[in-house]
Amino acid sequence: MALNEACAKLEETVNSYIFHKNEDTNLKLREELVDFIGRNDTIYTSVRILKKGASFVDVAGEVSADGSRPISISLVGASDGVWIPAFTSSEQKNLGPGHELLETGIIWLLDYALSVNDVSGVTINPFGEQINLDRDSIRSLLRAANVEEDFEKKDEA
Repeated sequence: MALNEACAKLEETVNSYIFHKNEDTNLKLREELVDFIGRNDTIYTSVRILKKGASFVDVAGEVSADGSRPISISLVGASDGVWIPAFTSSEQKNLGPGHELLETGIIWLLDYALSVNDVSGVTINPFGEQINLDRDSIRSLLRAANVEEDFEKKDEA
């Protein structure tokens, strides 16, 4: 499925869940997320690579070979921790502060969130109708999509 089509479907489901929270929309959101993960659809993020297993403090002063910072995350200081942003469209990204928008597979992004020590999870559309996927939710969704085996081992190490 094309990036825009897959993300548009996910965004529609997220918005439906936010505006009409009930058992049906909760189940539909979970099913859509599992389907999205199972297909490893591409999503937008503003994350630049941080060494897996590192913390934000570990790399605070580092600069990549191209002169960029090793991390560029729109939501760094949320009151409940650091959340990695994922966007379903460039319009969703443009609702917040400017960062370069990158495309990545959802599985990579979820794995990345589990592998960086002080990340609380992934937040979908953080500047719009946001959905937060904490570490436990991410593991549960990966299990449901049958792609969790390697992630569980990495996270426990």
